[in-house]
Amino acid sequence: MKEHRLVERETSLAAARSRVAGLRAGTGGALCLIGPAGAGKTALLSAVLEDAGPARVLRATAGELEAHAPYGVVRQLFGRALAGLPAAALEAIAHGAARPAVDLVLHRPNAAPVDQSAILNSLYWLLDGLAADGPLVVAVDDAHWADDASLLFLQHLLARLDDLPVLQVVAARDVLPDRRRPALAAVLADPRAVRLDLGPLSPNGIRACLADRWDAEADDEVIAACVDVTGGNPFLVVALGDLLASRPSTTTAHAVRSLVPGSVVDAVIQRLSALPPAEQALARALAALETAPLRTAAALAVLDIADAADAADRLRDAGLLAPEGPLTFRHALLRSAVSTTTAPAARDQLHRRAALILGAEDPHRAAGHLLEVEGTGDPWAVGLLRAAAQEALAEGAPHVAVDLLRRAVAEPPAAADLPPVLVELGTAELHAADPAAVITLERAGRDVVDPVLRAECALALAAAYHVGGFYERTVPLLRAVLDDLGPEHGDLHLVTEAMLIAAALTVPGEVVPARARLTARGDLAGDTPGERLLLIQQASVSNASTAPIAEAGELARRAIGEGLTPEQVASPFDWTIARTHLACSGAYDETARLCARGLEHAAREGSVPLYAAAAVTRGWSHLWAGKVDDSATDFAAALAQADLVPGGEAVRLLALAGRAEALLAQGLLDEATAAVDSVPDEIAKDPGNATGIHLLRARGLVRAASGQHAAALASLDACAERLAALDMDSPTWCDWRSAAAESLWALGRADEAVELARFALAAAEQKAAPSVLGQALRIVGEMTAADGIADLRRSVAVLAASEARLQEARSRVALGSALRRTGQRTEAREELRRGRELAHRLSAHAVTERASAELALAGGRVARIEVTGVAALTAAERRVCELAAAGLRNRDIAQRLFVTTKTVEVHLSRAYRKLGVGRGGLAALLDG
Repeated sequence: MKEHRLVERETSLAAARSRVAGLRAGTGGALCLIGPAGAGKTALLSAVLEDAGPARVLRATAGELEAHAPYGVVRQLFGRALAGLPAAALEAIAHGAARPAVDLVLHRPNAAPVDQSAILNSLYWLLDGLAADGPLVVAVDDAHWADDASLLFLQHLLARLDDLPVLQVVAARDVLPDRRRPALAAVLADPRAVRLDLGPLSPNGIRACLADRWDAEADDEVIAACVDVTGGNPFLVVALGDLLASRPSTTTAHAVRSLVPGSVVDAVIQRLSALPPAEQALARALAALETAPLRTAAALAVLDIADAADAADRLRDAGLLAPEGPLTFRHALLRSAVSTTTAPAARDQLHRRAALILGAEDPHRAAGHLLEVEGTGDPWAVGLLRAAAQEALAEGAPHVAVDLLRRAVAEPPAAADLPPVLVELGTAELHAADPAAVITLERAGRDVVDPVLRAECALALAAAYHVGGFYERTVPLLRAVLDDLGPEHGDLHLVTEAMLIAAALTVPGEVVPARARLTARGDLAGDTPGERLLLIQQASVSNASTAPIAEAGELARRAIGEGLTPEQVASPFDWTIARTHLACSGAYDETARLCARGLEHAAREGSVPLYAAAAVTRGWSHLWAGKVDDSATDFAAALAQADLVPGGEAVRLLALAGRAEALLAQGLLDEATAAVDSVPDEIAKDPGNATGIHLLRARGLVRAASGQHAAALASLDACAERLAALDMDSPTWCDWRSAAAESLWALGRADEAVELARFALAAAEQKAAPSVLGQALRIVGEMTAADGIADLRRSVAVLAASEARLQEARSRVALGSALRRTGQRTEAREELRRGRELAHRLSAHAVTERASAELALAGGRVARIEVTGVAALTAAERRVCELAAAGLRNRDIAQRLFVTTKTVEVHLSRAYRKLGVGRGGLAALLDG
C-alpha cells in the first residue's frame, strides 16, 4: 500500500515542532491533536515523533475495547521501557514512591490495595525517573478510547510538565463535547496544552493528495466531485484515490460522485465479500476483537492456526488489515464498516464468545467484550465483572470499577446476589466521588437482610452523605442499623455507633442524644478501631463544652495511641480530628511530632490524602505555636494536594483558613484577602460544611485587618450562629469573640466590646487553655484602663509558660505599649524589645512592625535585626536542607515532601547562596 505524505498540515506541524524544540531545551509541554475520524491525527502524531529525536518516545494507542482496562494506556506507555531495563536499572527507578507504579505496569501483585491518588503520584515519579536519562515524549493515540484511569494520569501530568523534560502529545477524535467523558474533556480543555485542530483538506490539498496516489493531475471537475463526496476527509480522499488508482486518466466527476463517503469505505469492504468464508470469518472476528494475537482471532473465527494465517495474509492484500504488526484493521473506519456487515445478534455472540476465550488470561479485556452486549442473566458474566472491578479498585482505578459493576447489575445477578453487588457498586462510586453512590447504596439498603452487610452498606452510604454534607440523613440510617447489631458483631457495632455520633454532632437537634450515647460509653481504652473512633468523638464533645481543655487532650492521646494505629490510615479525616484536639489542648510540639510521623508514613505509602491531612493539621499546630512561616508552608503543601483528595473540599477550606491567618501575621494582607475570597459565600456559609466555620473566622480577621470592621462582624456573627446551632461554642474550638470584641472597639462600640471581651475571658478561664486565656487577658487589658496593665502582665505570664510564642509576643508588645502610655518607659522598652525579637524570630512581621513603632515612641533604639545564616532560610528551604543534610538525594527529598525535583533544586540553590556553603556544609550549620 503506497504511503502518503502529510498535506496541508504545515501550520500544525510547525506549532508541534516548536514544542519539540522546547523539549530539546529542557522545557516540558503538551500538545493535543484533535480532529474527526480520518483527519490524519495518527499521521501527524507520527511526524511529530519523527522530529522528537534524540528524545525517547513512550507511545500508546488506545483501543475501543480496552477503555475499561484500568491503566491500560499507562501500561502500554511504560511497559516496553521497563521491560528493556536491566534488573539494577529497574530497581533504581522503582526506588521510593515509584515502586507502586512499577508494580502496576509490570503486573506485579499489590501487597495491599492502593488509592488512586497514590498511583497518580507514583506514576509521576516513575516518569521522573525515566526522564533522568534525557527528555521524553509521552504520546497517546486514539485517546478518545483511553481508559479513565490513564486519562486522569495525563490530566495529573499536565500540571507538572513545567518541572519535567517531558512533552505530552495526545491525539483524539473530535467527538461532541456532550459526548466526551469527563476525564477526556479535562485533558482536551486544559489551557496548558497547545491544541491543534485538524480540519478538512481544501480543493488544492485534495489535488495534491490525489497527485501522490495517481502520479497525475486531476481536472477541476474531478476535484470538485472529490470535495463533495469526501468533505475533504484525508482518509476518505486516500481511499478514493486508491479505488480509482487503476484508471486515473479516465476518472470522471460522475464516477467519483457515485462513491459517496460511506460507499468509499463500503467499496473497500466489497473486496471482503469476494474472498472465501475463512477470510470473512477472520475479519468479523477481528472486528469484534479490535486487535489480537493470531491464536485468539483463530479461536473466535473457529479456524485452525494455519488457515487463519493464510486468511490474514489475504486480508492484508485486500487492504483491510495493517500490513505489519499484530492483527488489526488499517483504520478504525474499516473496522466499523466490517462490524456493520455482521448481523447484531451474530455480533453479540462474537463478543460473548470472545469474553469466554479471554476470561482466563485477560479478565479486563474479557469484561470489555461483555460491556459491548446486553445482559442475559449469566452468573459467569456477573462473576467476571465483579472480579475485574475488585482488581480495578485494588489498582486505584475506581472509575473503571464503576463501569464494570454497573454492567454486572444490568446482567442482572440472581436476586439473592444483587444487594452485595449494589454495595460493591456504591462503594466504587464513592471512591470515584460519583454522586450516584447515594442512589445506589440507598437501593442496596432496601434489599439487604444480613445485618453485617446492611451495616457495611449503611457505613458506605453515610460516607456518601457526608461528601454531600447530608449529615441529617445519616442519623436515622445508622440508628436503624444499630438496632440489628449486637455484641456478637464485635467492633462493627462500635464503629457504626461512632459514625452515628459523628454525624449527629453536626445536626442541630441531634447533639444532645449523641452526647448521651458518648457518656454512656464511659472510659474507653482505645484498643480497637471502634473504641478509637468513639474516643475521638468524646474529645470533640469535651473540646466543644466548658470542660477544661486538658480533658480533650487526654482523650485524643488515647485515641491516637502509639501514633501508628489503624486510625492513622483508615480515615485521614479522623486522623486530623484526633490530632487537632491534641493541638487545641496546647500540646503544639507533641502534635507537630505526630504529624511529622504521619508525613513520613504518607511518603512511604504514597498516600496523598494522608499527606494533605498531616500537612493541614501540622499547619494549625505551627500556627497556634506561632511558627508562622512553618505554618504557611504546611498549608500551601496541603492546598497543592487538595484536588487529588476525595472530599478534598474540607482540606481546602481548613488550609485556606489557616493560610489566611498565617499571611496576616506575616503582614501580607492582600494575599490573605485573596485566600478567604477564593471561596464562594454559599460554600463558606453552607451549614452542612463544618470546616466553613474556621473560614468564616479567618474572613472576619482579614476584614478587620483591612479596616472593614462591619464586614468583619458579619462574618464573625455567621460563625457564632453556626457554633451555637451545634452547641459547640468553645474558645478552643473556634474563638470568634476575641476578634469580634476588637472590631466592636474599633467601631466605637466600647461598652459592647468590653462586655464581649469579658465574656470571652470567662469562657477562657473555664477552658484553662493558656493560648486563648492569654489572648483574652490581652484584649481585656487593652480595653480597660484601670486594671489593664495587671491583665496584660498576667497574659504575658500565662503565655510565657505555654508553647504559644506568637501570642506571647503580641501580649509583650501590648504590655509594653500600655507601660509607655503610663510613663513607665524603661520597663516598656524591655517588654517591647523582647516582644519585637520574638515576633521577628517567628516571621510575624505585622507584630514586629507594631513593636518597632512602639519602641521608637518609648525612646528606645530600633536597631535593625540582622537575619543571617540558618535564620535567613524560609521554612521550605530549611526542610529541604535538613533532608539533604541527612543524606537524601534530591529526588528522595522531593518524594518525601510531595513536590517536584526542580522545586527541591531551587530551594537548595537559594539556601546555598544564603548560607555560603554547598551540600557538604549543611549538616554543620544546621546542627549549630
